[in-house]
Amino acid sequence: MMKWTYKEKVRMAAVKDLQEQLGVNMPFPEVLATILVQKGVDTFEKAKAFFKPSLKTLIDPWKMRNMDLAVDRVLKAIDNGEKILIYGDYDVDGTTSVALMVLFFQDFNINLEYYIPDRYTEGYGISYEGIDYAISQGFNLVIALDCGTKAVDKIRYAKRENIDFIVVDHHTPGAELPPAVAFVNPRHPECNYPFKELSACGLGLKLIQALAERLPELKDKVRIPINYDVVARFSDLVCLSIACDIVPLIGENRVIAYHGLIKLNKDPLPGLAALMRLADESREWNIAGMVFFLGPRINSAGRLKTARDAVRLLLGQDGDLEAFAADLHTYNDERKALDQQITAEALALIENNPAKLQCKSTVLSQANWHKGVIGIVASRLTERYFRPTIMLTKNGSNWVGSGRSVSDFDLYAALALCQAHLLQFGGHKFAAGLTLKDSELEAFRTQFEKVVAERITADQMVPKLKIAGKISFSEINPKLIRLIKRFAPFGPGNGEPVFQAVQVKVLDARILKKEHVRFLLRQNGVAFEGIAFSLAHRWEQINATKPGIEKLDIAFQPDFKTWGGKTYIQLKIKDIRIPN
Repeated sequence: MMKWTYKEKVRMAAVKDLQEQLGVNMPFPEVLATILVQKGVDTFEKAKAFFKPSLKTLIDPWKMRNMDLAVDRVLKAIDNGEKILIYGDYDVDGTTSVALMVLFFQDFNINLEYYIPDRYTEGYGISYEGIDYAISQGFNLVIALDCGTKAVDKIRYAKRENIDFIVVDHHTPGAELPPAVAFVNPRHPECNYPFKELSACGLGLKLIQALAERLPELKDKVRIPINYDVVARFSDLVCLSIACDIVPLIGENRVIAYHGLIKLNKDPLPGLAALMRLADESREWNIAGMVFFLGPRINSAGRLKTARDAVRLLLGQDGDLEAFAADLHTYNDERKALDQQITAEALALIENNPAKLQCKSTVLSQANWHKGVIGIVASRLTERYFRPTIMLTKNGSNWVGSGRSVSDFDLYAALALCQAHLLQFGGHKFAAGLTLKDSELEAFRTQFEKVVAERITADQMVPKLKIAGKISFSEINPKLIRLIKRFAPFGPGNGEPVFQAVQVKVLDARILKKEHVRFLLRQNGVAFEGIAFSLAHRWEQINATKPGIEKLDIAFQPDFKTWGGKTYIQLKIKDIRIPN
């Protein structure tokens, strides 16, 4: 059962004032004005900037610590004709980061290569195999994106071999920083860059923004196209990383995502366009479409085959893009089958062991689980049981795993308190990866449970639904829905508003496919259809508690539904409960 939470009340005088400013031509709904004021948007000018974010508000890339060192080293490499290797992680943020850098440098005919480690033979991040490849091929400079923050020993090894590293990463630094010629990370304790939530690809965008300013210094080596705008050229690629790395859609992320979605729908990069054509229907692409359609297909390459397949598609320059996209689609189908199988096995391990149900954490291990999908399964288990979860599988003689956390519980900090049992770990508050010896498995399981049990609160183990405000059915109309859509792009930190309606009469309720419920609801003479996905069990619980119940309180999002050529209003029901 979810806990409904409400934002702190704001001054109604501020709400009324904003309503007056925004309601020049037609009345502006009080509930939406309240949401804006809660976000700090309390004037007409702020509302204008919120509803139509300007790229001019992006922060100067030179405010990022070590940006000058990174740019100087790249310019030196270009000027001296050095070989540059772009090195990235195998997830969406990593592959988009690599594609971004390669496409940028190729715009200026700068020769370089890219390298992405194999998930199974090398693991996450910078590997000795990758460095040895750079040595054997004569690379002098490696630009690492979405990795490198914890690769202190490996970068030290590269340095001994006369290879310089530029690390562009957003993961939480440890006590010792990598000995790179430039460590560009907004989470560096001495970095004063005001926005800390950029994706790795977003940081890559900052780097190429700065480079684009300085490249004219090499006019005998590089020619800048007239009106070259890196943000306009690559915003769809960066938007994809923002969506799929689940970074907050606030600040610079929201500005880039807003413009990235416009580009994605009008003029996407060729590789993305090929992947989008595989969608079952023509659609207006949004953050959800990226997260649930594009992202899984790009990720599937690194999960099941090689992430180079994803980069090759994103670069969109050679070969049959339709065939590349079809390959990723096939990989994703294989991934879904593995996902379902391992999820079923994991659920059985928990449900068949009453002791596990009483734990504050979940740590599951099976030697034969597919390394490429255990992170996805960890997310599913976290959603179901709402507690920090780690899934482990064997990689050689060691256990490797992925962890996911619940809201407000710092998984990275918890793992730091277990590091005596770990060979390595990394990540951030909500997701992490780890490696440990076989002999340490049970000790780690015990220690992790102890750490979580001592620190997690009962409130953190209850899923929460943020209610934006209370409205009545009589307030719901097409104008309200169109205004709500202007709050997009929606995602973490800028969620699509969920509203509460009370004492709603249930005229009809039908179970669909044993999981969902279609309602016909009425309040004060106004009726709407409602669809409650995955809430059949909740409806059955309420009926068992109060048979024949006629009225509910509902949490919902009003939206348009088109069926049979007709468009009407439908309520997307997120939760239901007995009134009072």
